[in-house]
Amino acid sequence: MKNPVALIFAALLMTSCVKQNTLEEPFDRWNGYGRYLKMGEQTHILWAGKHINAGTATYGIDNNANFYVTYDCSSTDWSIKETHLFAGDKKYLPKNRCAQPRVNRFPYSAVHQPRVKTYTYRIPLVSLPPAEEPGFAVAAQCVVYRSTKCDGHEKVAWAEGDFKFSDKGLGWYDVFYYNQIANQFTILYGLSYANDSLRLYHLDVTNGTVDLTFTEYVGNSAGAYDGAAYDIESGILFFVKVNTHELWLNDLDDEDSSFMAGSLSGDVFSAAYQDGLLYYVDADMNTIHGITFNNDWSMNSDILLDTIPNSINVNDIAMAPDGEHLFILGDVNSGGTELISWDLATETFCSMSVEINNGAQIAFGNDGVLYAIVPGENDGEYSFAYSIDTDSGVLLPIEDSVIMIEDPFSDLSGGPAQ
Repeated sequence: MKNPVALIFAALLMTSCVKQNTLEEPFDRWNGYGRYLKMGEQTHILWAGKHINAGTATYGIDNNANFYVTYDCSSTDWSIKETHLFAGDKKYLPKNRCAQPRVNRFPYSAVHQPRVKTYTYRIPLVSLPPAEEPGFAVAAQCVVYRSTKCDGHEKVAWAEGDFKFSDKGLGWYDVFYYNQIANQFTILYGLSYANDSLRLYHLDVTNGTVDLTFTEYVGNSAGAYDGAAYDIESGILFFVKVNTHELWLNDLDDEDSSFMAGSLSGDVFSAAYQDGLLYYVDADMNTIHGITFNNDWSMNSDILLDTIPNSINVNDIAMAPDGEHLFILGDVNSGGTELISWDLATETFCSMSVEINNGAQIAFGNDGVLYAIVPGENDGEYSFAYSIDTDSGVLLPIEDSVIMIEDPFSDLSGGPAQ
């Protein structure tokens, strides 16, 4: 028979060992954020609508290892009716297909009856992603209310941040202690044919996603839109209403509608923007032009820059990031397709053969690569993305790059760095 005293001693010894192992792995309730405690608070304006300062949202870390967000309207005549907060891994931030935030799915929400002037959320740091990998994103939204003589006035307010949710629309978020990789995504913009509306698509070439950014009725008559170009510094998107020859602009950094900058003399189906000049090709005369602008973005002058050899029928153009070469994709003598580079300094043309389908559109990404979006053969219901080697003209298919849209892109342009 085994000695019961020995068995009890062995069991106690095992229990002791387990407790000792637990003590050797201390629990970090700060989750790596302890060093940020001394950085203090970050205060952001709560913008109600577009331009109304309704109060502030303050982000910080307290001494009890919590991340906190305080909504504060005490310095204004607004009060808080609802609050919605996201704090977590950026990839899980709830958005719809148009990249607009879905605040009803934010993990922290409250309805305040009666209304309040201040409200604070406290989130344990251990419930957030670790500080090193990857940190977390924050988005703070609320519904604010102000009494008037006749009735009350209610608005949605967002805490201003470093990043907008989409190219058009309200809402910001911040990457709070977030190790974000610079230029992680290569973005292009694509216009599609439309009988009565401009449709702008946001293409993430890196991850193979396509989202409809916005749809907008432009002008007093139906028509197709072409000649897309984008200025990364100002956030202005340029496009042409083909049937009226009107040049339109849209500031993608705000929520305002497009506005007309002026009228062009010829048919314009391709454009590019670089260093204050909008380049376009007049399809009637086969000439390269440059448009300058006034401070209010109205057209100032239309400069004839060069004439393309008559044997070339231009499909699209793209300006190289160095601003020294304009690349032209066109059909030669109604035969094969060629990629032609025009040297801005010497005004000379060089060309190389490219094996590419009709209807292809080209644009340089923020990574310096020339991309082509090529429609398939099924009535344009799908397209494929390629990169083009500008030294050899060789096309390289981009993996998992099938683009499904109702109509093929009428034009393509580069996009912002993201």
